Amino acid sequence: MTTNILLRIFIQWISVVSVLCSASRPDINKCRIVETDQEVLVNCSGMALDDVPKGFPNNVSVIDLTQNNISSIGNMSFPYLPEAHTLSLYRNRITHLEAGSLKRLPSLTKLDLGKNKLNLTSLALPSGLFENIPIKLLLLSDMDIQEDDWCYAEETFSQLLDMEELAIDSPLNPNFGFGFAKMAKLQRLTVRFCHNGTLHESALDIFMNVNLTKLQVSACSKGEIDNNLVSKFPGLDILDIRNAVSNDLSERLHNLSYYSNSSMTRISFIANFKREEKHKCFMLSRHMMRFLATMCVSELFLVGNRIVLIEHGALTIEPFSLCLRSLDLSHNLIIDEYSLLQTLTCYQNLTSFTFEQTEQDFKLVDRKYPFFDSHSVFQNSNDEMVLPRGNHVQCVFSATSIGGSKELNLHMTSTVRESLGLPYPSKLNFLYFAPYLKPFDNFLDNLIFTGTKEWKTVVFANCSVEAKDVRIKGLENLQELHISGSGFTDPPVALFKSFSSLKVLSLDHITAGFHLITDNMKRVFTNLPHLKELHLLSNGLTDLPRDVEAIPNISLIDLSYNLISHFTGDVRERLDNMVSEHQNLSVNLRGNPLLCDCTHLDFIIWLKGTGVKFVDGKYYTCINYRGQTVHFKDIANASERLWRECNAPLCLSLAVCFLFLFLLGLSLSSHIARNAHLLNRWIVKRLGLNFQRYFTYDVFVYYSANDNYEQMIDTFSEEIETSRDLTLCIPERDFEPGVHTCGEVVDALNNSWKTVIFLTEAFLEDELCCFRLASAVDACQYIKPDRFIILYTNAILRHPMPTIINQLLNKDNILSLETTYQEDIWEHLYNRIMSKD
Repeated sequence: MTTNILLRIFIQWISVVSVLCSASRPDINKCRIVETDQEVLVNCSGMALDDVPKGFPNNVSVIDLTQNNISSIGNMSFPYLPEAHTLSLYRNRITHLEAGSLKRLPSLTKLDLGKNKLNLTSLALPSGLFENIPIKLLLLSDMDIQEDDWCYAEETFSQLLDMEELAIDSPLNPNFGFGFAKMAKLQRLTVRFCHNGTLHESALDIFMNVNLTKLQVSACSKGEIDNNLVSKFPGLDILDIRNAVSNDLSERLHNLSYYSNSSMTRISFIANFKREEKHKCFMLSRHMMRFLATMCVSELFLVGNRIVLIEHGALTIEPFSLCLRSLDLSHNLIIDEYSLLQTLTCYQNLTSFTFEQTEQDFKLVDRKYPFFDSHSVFQNSNDEMVLPRGNHVQCVFSATSIGGSKELNLHMTSTVRESLGLPYPSKLNFLYFAPYLKPFDNFLDNLIFTGTKEWKTVVFANCSVEAKDVRIKGLENLQELHISGSGFTDPPVALFKSFSSLKVLSLDHITAGFHLITDNMKRVFTNLPHLKELHLLSNGLTDLPRDVEAIPNISLIDLSYNLISHFTGDVRERLDNMVSEHQNLSVNLRGNPLLCDCTHLDFIIWLKGTGVKFVDGKYYTCINYRGQTVHFKDIANASERLWRECNAPLCLSLAVCFLFLFLLGLSLSSHIARNAHLLNRWIVKRLGLNFQRYFTYDVFVYYSANDNYEQMIDTFSEEIETSRDLTLCIPERDFEPGVHTCGEVVDALNNSWKTVIFLTEAFLEDELCCFRLASAVDACQYIKPDRFIILYTNAILRHPMPTIINQLLNKDNILSLETTYQEDIWEHLYNRIMSKD
């Protein structure tokens, strides 16, 4: 009997704990659920969750819990989700998973546990965790592991029979044992070795029995990677070795002897140099490239290896040069930067070339290059292989081909020589050239581009050069040209003649010679018959450039971020004429200090009535007659509002002038006749007379008959009437006995200099009392709050105020009854009664 009772108590206790735990879990409604024809994605990333939320839809297929504060995954964390195939727990605080935590996700194929605190031992990953789970992609890298020497949970890993791709952290002395031997389908392996030691040749021997096609190893700029490590995997299609401290690029290239005469998709040797030889110059020679030159490699990344010189022909040997489609030589120390451009034509099938050198590179700052394609199940494997590019203040020359969707960025800071030819491979659709050592010289002679027939967009920005009126050949099919941060020494007539198919032209922030363009609009643009958009941002313009209407097919004039305050009448007429000719003309005035005062009312009205369309009108700002900057939400409403503001005073003044003489006498006589007490009050205030001579009472005291007023009135009478010699009108004493009408209240108000109201809970609950006061105030015309003093109790703060009380309230006319025990309160009340304001 006792045993049964204890058992029931235990079960009930367990139930209560379960309910409490369940109730503490966050709800899925806080997450974003996206449904498509094929997938249901639950996105709970970055929500500071401490636990896995509850309420997942049964048909969810992708669960994103990245960047939260989850510390563990329990057996009941997930409900049964038969269609969930992708789960990301990247960047949390997970220290362990329970053995049955994934059992309810029977279709799980992609699992990201990276950037957590898992030490990858059996304590964190217990046996049975992956049992009967068809995981193909598992990411266990970038962990916050404090220890150097630990052992993998071999029993747990032995259950990953369908594994195809694995990214994993390595201990100081890795021992990939029988658990990894069971991964017979493994094809792609990423190992992160972040220790002050060596990843030895034999460390990955267990994977020799599988068909590895991709091997990525990073030493995190701490460790050494044995040169012979790659010799064990002859079937590699992608090889990536980066951030090693005691191996240089020459050793990596020498180990490609195992792959001579083979084909690979990508080879990446990134940040491989000997840290102890920090200032040693490295030359990439033909001899070092002898094995790579025999290979057919589509993508080559030699980034951050501190290459200073490249021997002539080292990178252009066939068959290597014929197979290459993507080349990245960024973040080295190459002195002769422009020689790289001269070699591009040697790569007939090159579609992408990237080169960037920065100040940090030449200061020998040790960069770390993470694996951008292996840190998340949501990361596209085609994303950038090295550090993200882009510096908005750098010199940029960009181009986009008709066949490519990527922007073609070419940063050039080198001397442009006479009749310089710039040949490019015909298939090139992505170019990023950002040298650091030499600034651009001015363009003094013609330029010849070859292989650029398909280029449609070119951007040349922030290069601080000045160009003569040179001719550029090879860009006849160009449709968009964006120039900013540079200047001209001559009107660019011949220059723009080079772009006969141009449809969009941007001349933004021209540093010199902008007047050579605006003063010669007809000559400069006469050879651009197809030009539709002209952008002239940030050039200090104060008006529309003259002769812009000479561009025959112009449809957009962008004057954003200049100094235009308004358009003169002549400019408005020109624009209206252009609308009548072109039927479709847009102007952008965003970021200009427009004036919307009455002086420029005609300009604002024109904005409403013109046929010109104003782009981004809701972002316009203007400065009104008060000097305040206001936003134009709508130009039409703004113009109407300004017209009213400018003309309303005049109209009102005229109306007042016509009516004033007629109504003045009538108004004065009527007021004097009906409100003699108001005249008395006005005379007292204006002439400073003694009000006691003109009013029967000094103070009218108004209170609720339902209140306990005797003690309150006695105290008030003693302090004000007796001690300070003021005359009070007290209803119970001065009104006709038995009569307390609105008429008597009106008379008391008119015949008293000030009125004191005792505002209590009884007053608020006495509807008749409030009604009398409201009626009396309404009957007394032009009554103001300064004639009233309200003494209140704190209890009224819990009640809503009647309308009449709200009308009479003023910050200077309220006093608390709870402070009447203070001596100075009566003096303050007396002064308030005596005041004439």
